[in-house]
Amino acid sequence: MLKNLGTWLDSRTGYKHLVHEALEEPIPGGARWRYVFGSALSGTFMIQLVTGVLLMTSYSPSSSTAWGSVWYITYKMDWGWFIRGLHHFGSQAMVILLLLHMVQVVLAGAYRGPREVNWWFGMLLLFVTLGFSLTGYLLPWDQKGFWATKVATKIASGAPGIGPAIEKVVVGGDDYGNQTLTRFYGLHVGVLPALLVLFLVGHIALFRKHGVTAPAKAQGSEKFWPKQVFYDTVATVVVFGVLAYFAWKEGAPLDAPADPGSSNYPARPEWYFLSLFQLLKKFDGRYEFVGTQVVPGAIVLVLLLMPLFDKLLPRRFAHFLACMFVFSLVGGAGYLTIEAFREDARDPSFVAGRKLADDATKRALMLAKDRRGGIPPTGAGDLLNHDPLTRGMAILEQKCLGCHSYEGKTQAGPDAPMRGFDLAHFASNEWIREFLADPSHPKFTARVPTAPGAKTSKRLDGMVKWQESRGIDDKNELDQIVSFVARLGEIPADVTVEEWAANPNLKNQWGYKIFVENCLQCHTAGNLGSRGKEVSAPSLFAYGSPQWLAKMIKNPETKGYYAFLKSHERMPGFADQLTPNDLEMVIRLLRDDFIGMPEKFTPQGGRGRVYTAD
Repeated sequence: MLKNLGTWLDSRTGYKHLVHEALEEPIPGGARWRYVFGSALSGTFMIQLVTGVLLMTSYSPSSSTAWGSVWYITYKMDWGWFIRGLHHFGSQAMVILLLLHMVQVVLAGAYRGPREVNWWFGMLLLFVTLGFSLTGYLLPWDQKGFWATKVATKIASGAPGIGPAIEKVVVGGDDYGNQTLTRFYGLHVGVLPALLVLFLVGHIALFRKHGVTAPAKAQGSEKFWPKQVFYDTVATVVVFGVLAYFAWKEGAPLDAPADPGSSNYPARPEWYFLSLFQLLKKFDGRYEFVGTQVVPGAIVLVLLLMPLFDKLLPRRFAHFLACMFVFSLVGGAGYLTIEAFREDARDPSFVAGRKLADDATKRALMLAKDRRGGIPPTGAGDLLNHDPLTRGMAILEQKCLGCHSYEGKTQAGPDAPMRGFDLAHFASNEWIREFLADPSHPKFTARVPTAPGAKTSKRLDGMVKWQESRGIDDKNELDQIVSFVARLGEIPADVTVEEWAANPNLKNQWGYKIFVENCLQCHTAGNLGSRGKEVSAPSLFAYGSPQWLAKMIKNPETKGYYAFLKSHERMPGFADQLTPNDLEMVIRLLRDDFIGMPEKFTPQGGRGRVYTAD
């Protein structure tokens, strides 16, 4: 039955003739391991094709969904991490195999007539493969791919005359965004595969027409089947095994979501473009076009013209020059690549930038995995932008740490004239307890100039005097006052001072009496405290709550906050300098309201019980 089916299929397609012609092809000099690179390349391309189609089933090509879909593939989809790893390392294997194949072809002289056109097809396949690498690099829409692609397109824009137009067409406008990603995706899955298949068919057809370039002293011949088939199969299996090993052990990396505003990211291309990146450094400034256009253009031109050297020079000398050129090219690229890695390893700014980028990546992945967080509906770009520890800390460093500190970190020197207290875990149980126990500690004491030429005074003199003259040594009483003050930070924003003060159960709350006796001598809390005296301390109503912090940050001169201080002693207001999101992130950071904070500092574990009307 199978024989009849085969006969019927052969009568319709003629497949037996094609298979016979392929397997019975004679190989001058016999089968050799050095002929396996072409088959290994074809096998690797098939791996890329299969894994690429599988990835397409879950990938979402838009700037708001790309990172999230790649994260899903890597961490949620069954075997997605392995498929993506094979595809990632397969793209690098294709570059390596192409270089090895090119070197083998040049050594064998297989680029010379009558195989010139086949050499040019091979060069086209090299450019298409590099195009695959460049376009695929951007698709995760992470920091590494975004900035590396931006560097590459900027290089292309340096082409005389048409450079800016090329960049605009590739980018899809004047800025890098959704249009850039969709165009790269279209190139990666549509245009480049079609070109590769077209060029590969032409390459194989010309190879079969001219056959293998045998060694000069080769004798006899051997059929393609079975020995060369065995060699090719072993080589392809070895390549697949190596890719599987790296996919299993390393996996494909995923950086933090792309952030066009993070201009300090240490952008570097993938290793196979790193030599070109390093070359640009040697022609920095007015001669940059030499590194971006002249040198690469000259290299490509020589490679394309190499088959024609025999027509201008003696045959053996032309072959010698071709081999020397290719060896110099590969050796020079290798040297520049190693030099780039070494320079980066010795560059403190790069190392520091890389560490910050790695920390951001760890944070983004943690937020995406956390059941309380996850990727925002607005896209992964907001994953870190809506994270208090990332965005809030960035704002704190820009606006606050010139005077304040956070866990000892500050932008100002230790002798800076204006210093605020440490903001870490502000108004938590632990912070309040430490503050009441020792207000004079450098963590809390802020020194500010009282007037030009005058000595500096301690803003917390009142608290220091209270601690020295009265203080609270009894642990039970200290626990009470700490608990009461911490609970003030949980008063809801819709509860007014009058409603809070009128609560009949207020006086029965644990710590109320101790709070009144000690704190309301200087502070106020609604209509409680001050007792007709001049206010010399901020109001403690809702102290440390989001609404209290919002007013304090936007305008410290508001009555009930620090309006009693002289203007040069007050913190400046930031009402016009912070977006609503930035303000929220800072407040949540100060209140330890973010994913990853140890339980004792979270609002549930360190802020006291939530205020209720009861």
